[in-house]
Amino acid sequence: MNAGGAPGQGANGMHVYVGLVRGINVGSSTLVAMAYFRRLFEDLGYTDVVTLLRSGNVVFTSARVLTAADVTAIEGAFATVAGFRAGFVVLSAEQFLGIAAENTLLDIATDKAKLVVAYVPLGEAGGPVAGLAQLNLPHADQLLPEVIAVGPRAVYVWCANGISNSRVPASFWKQLGPVYTARNVNTVEKLAALVSQRLESGE
Repeated sequence: MNAGGAPGQGANGMHVYVGLVRGINVGSSTLVAMAYFRRLFEDLGYTDVVTLLRSGNVVFTSARVLTAADVTAIEGAFATVAGFRAGFVVLSAEQFLGIAAENTLLDIATDKAKLVVAYVPLGEAGGPVAGLAQLNLPHADQLLPEVIAVGPRAVYVWCANGISNSRVPASFWKQLGPVYTARNVNTVEKLAALVSQRLESGE
C-alpha cells in the first residue's frame, strides 16, 4: 500500500498529500506534459493540484483519507494519460514532512542538490518500513566520501561527488523495489514549503 496513516489536514479539514512518481521525462519514451499530469489528478476529483518541476512531483488535497485503492486508481489514470505504467508513492502531509525531518545527513551535506531522499511505499499505518532495516548496505569505506543513512521510512544518501558520480551500486537500489523514487533535498524543501502552506492556510 502506498498511502495510509493519519494524513495532515489543512484548517479547512481537507487532507493534503504529496504524490511522487519515478522515471518520467528522462527520455523520449517517458515524456509527460505537466498540464496532463495535473489534470489527471483533477479528473479523479482532487483539488488544489500543483505540480513541481518535471520530475513527477504533485501536491494535492482530498476530501477524505486515501487508501491503496485510490493509489491504484491514480496509477491507472496515469497509464492512460502517459501511455506507460509507473508506480506512485503517495504520502500524507504528515508523512512527507516527517520523512524530511528524519534526515540525519543534513548536518554533513554541503550541497542540498547532492543530498538525496529515496522514498518507498509506506504501509497502511504509515509508520516504519520493516524492509528498510534488512537492507544490505555497501561497506562504508568503499563509499567514502559518500554516506548512506537508513531511516525508519526512507533512505538518505549524501553524494559528495554528485549524483551522477555516485558509487552506490545499482544492486543496493534494487532492494528498494520497483516503486521507490528519489529526490534531492532542494526539491524536498520546495515540496515541503507547498505542503506547509496548505496546512497553515487551509487551502
